[in-house]
Amino acid sequence: MSSRQLAVLLYGQHVADLEQTQGGQHRLTYHDDPGTTPVSLTMPLGGGPFRQRVVGPFLEGLLPERESAREAMSREFDVSARNPFALLANMGLDCAGAVQFCAEDEVADVLARSGTLEPLTDRDIERRLAELRTNPAASWLAPRERWSLAGAQAKFALRREGEAWCEATGAEPTTHIIKPGVDGFRSQALNEHISLQTARRTGLSAAKSSFERFGSESALIVERYDRRRDRDGHLVRLHQEDMCQATGTYPGDKYESGGGPRAVRIVDLLRASSTRSDRQHNLDAFVDALAFNVLIQAPDAHAKNYSVLLLETIVRLAPLYDVASGLPYDSTNQTGLRTSAMAIGGRRRFDQIDLDRWRRFAREADLEPDAVTARVVSLAERIPDAMTDAFAAEAEHGDLEVGDLRSRMLDPVAQSCQLVGSQSVRRSGSATSARRQLRQA
Repeated sequence: MSSRQLAVLLYGQHVADLEQTQGGQHRLTYHDDPGTTPVSLTMPLGGGPFRQRVVGPFLEGLLPERESAREAMSREFDVSARNPFALLANMGLDCAGAVQFCAEDEVADVLARSGTLEPLTDRDIERRLAELRTNPAASWLAPRERWSLAGAQAKFALRREGEAWCEATGAEPTTHIIKPGVDGFRSQALNEHISLQTARRTGLSAAKSSFERFGSESALIVERYDRRRDRDGHLVRLHQEDMCQATGTYPGDKYESGGGPRAVRIVDLLRASSTRSDRQHNLDAFVDALAFNVLIQAPDAHAKNYSVLLLETIVRLAPLYDVASGLPYDSTNQTGLRTSAMAIGGRRRFDQIDLDRWRRFAREADLEPDAVTARVVSLAERIPDAMTDAFAAEAEHGDLEVGDLRSRMLDPVAQSCQLVGSQSVRRSGSATSARRQLRQA
């Protein structure tokens, strides 16, 4: 036999087949009736068969990046850690977005959402968090869980039903992602929660989150924006892909400095793929997200941390996620903490990204420079108060960790925002002076 095959399911329909050749290459072929939503913007309906160049980055983008985590999963399933086809054959029933992978003889059960919800206690979740904290490479899969989470951080997915946490087995979807935080960065999970809450309080679309304790362990709880309840209360998967997948870029190349997508390329993609009614919304939302990450100095805002939601012909920029400021941490031995993952107007160092750089970015992206700088300045004015309120809301719980992070984060973020505000005042003052001189001439 020259190839192996998996069924590709999307929005409750068997839309395509994924093949792996004997040489390890991948090919995706749509069915004659593939539905109305593409698996990826790189694999449009009516095209194909699609080969390794675009299929490979899409598959890799659904899996963990941490090599040790993939090795642990390979031991769990007795497959190669470097084989995304084999990994998804075992854990591809609940991926980012609505796409699912299964064997042909499993299709009927998966479409029927065959699976169970197994209640967990706080002690159960505490044990999982402790295992990830002490051994991030450990497999966090229960025997019958079949979800996959992308990215480099240790994390796991659970289902929330009412007040109960549950393991979702089989084809049952998960609703929340549990993250203990990045190794070596004090209070990183809380930092991400405050950053997300700040974004939401400034009016940006961002994932809902909470910071909770389970016994002796704390964690960031992120509600999945790619899951929704329908009118009958049934959980529905929404399809999405990140900007690496949407541009055919492997996760290992996600940073611009490593050849990953530039901000201008993402603007071009949104402009080309959006419907006329959504185009301006998507462009404005991306500028806001980009500016927010620069203003709070979030160094990890690479292409995998921006996504689009896909439904039929609709392409919408997804809410912000995986956002955390680098300002609470000493950059002496971490030079990347003070640089943006994406250059703005040719500069990556946060302290060099001024309004002139935003104007240059706008011209490169064929956007209106005055409109872009106005959005940046408006955000810079709103962020300090929004972050103050976000910390105040958490301080009500009396957690010492909140006060410690606030002392290391709030003032530096406010100073970062004030630099942009002062540039705006100087520019406005110069313009006023010039107009006065013209009137006097």
